[in-house]
Amino acid sequence: MTISIRQIIKGPAIVIQQDDDLALALQVMAWSDVRHLPVVSGDKLLGVISERDLLRCYAERGRPAAAGEKVGAIMHSPPVTIAPDADLAAAMFLVIERGIGCLPVVERGRLLGIVTRTDLLAAELGAAASSADEAGAAMATTWGDLMVDHAMSTEPATAATGDSLASALERMDRHGVRHLPVVDGERRVIGILSDRDIRTVIGNPIRALSSHDSMMRIESVRVAHVMTRSPITLYSGTPLSRAASVFADHKIGVIPIVGEHERLRGVLSYADVLRAILGPKRTLN
Repeated sequence: MTISIRQIIKGPAIVIQQDDDLALALQVMAWSDVRHLPVVSGDKLLGVISERDLLRCYAERGRPAAAGEKVGAIMHSPPVTIAPDADLAAAMFLVIERGIGCLPVVERGRLLGIVTRTDLLAAELGAAASSADEAGAAMATTWGDLMVDHAMSTEPATAATGDSLASALERMDRHGVRHLPVVDGERRVIGILSDRDIRTVIGNPIRALSSHDSMMRIESVRVAHVMTRSPITLYSGTPLSRAASVFADHKIGVIPIVGEHERLRGVLSYADVLRAILGPKRTLN
C-alpha cells in the first residue's frame, strides 16, 4: 500500500514572518501546541524555525536573545521541502538523512502545510495495520520482528534530580536531543525532562527571550521541580512495533528502555523507529 504525502498533510500550516520577534515565535508555538513553524515573507517560504532553535539561544549564549531579535536570524534556510505527491518512504528518508523534525509540503511554490516525524510514523502504522488486515494476519512489516534493543541509543545523556535546568539545557544542546531521562544513583528511571518542560519554566513566552528573570529561573531551578515523574517506559526485549504504537498513541518523543529493577538500558526516539522502519529503503534518491 503506497501512501502519498497529500494523504497525511497537515494544512494550512501555522506560519511566522521572518521579521517577527523570536518571542512571538515562541508564543505562537505555545498557543498552537506545535514545535515547528514555517517562516515566510508574503507567500514565499524562506525557512523553518523550531522550538529547539529557540531554546538553543539560551544554551549557546548563556543569556536571553537581544530584545527584538528576529526569526530570520536563527531560522534554517533554505528549508528541506517535499512535494505532496511524494510517497511516505521518500519523506521518511529525508527526515532521517537530514536530521529534521518536519517537512514543509510545497506545490508549485505554494506552501500547502507540513508533515512531522510523528505524522509519518502514524501513517506507517496505519499502512501496516491495513496490510495486515488484508492478509488476515498479524502486523506484517519488514521491521515487525525487531525489538527495541535493535534501534535504541545505548549510551544516552541523562540528568539527575539535583541538576540545574541551565546545565540540563546545555547537555541537550551538546548531544542534539530534546529529552533527558532522569535517573537516580542506581540508574533507575525516575523521570524525564523535555525541552517543553524547560519552556514552562521560562515563563511568559512574550518576554521569554528578553527577560533577565527567565534566565535566573533557568539557572536556579532544579530538574526535580519540573521533570515528568513516572514516565512511560518499555522493557528491553519489547517488540519495536509495540514501541511505535506507544509513540503514535501518546504523542511522546522518547521512551526510556529499562531492564531489571527499572535501570536504564537505553533511549528510543520516534526518529529511531522511523530509521528502523525505513530499513533497505535508505537508498532512495
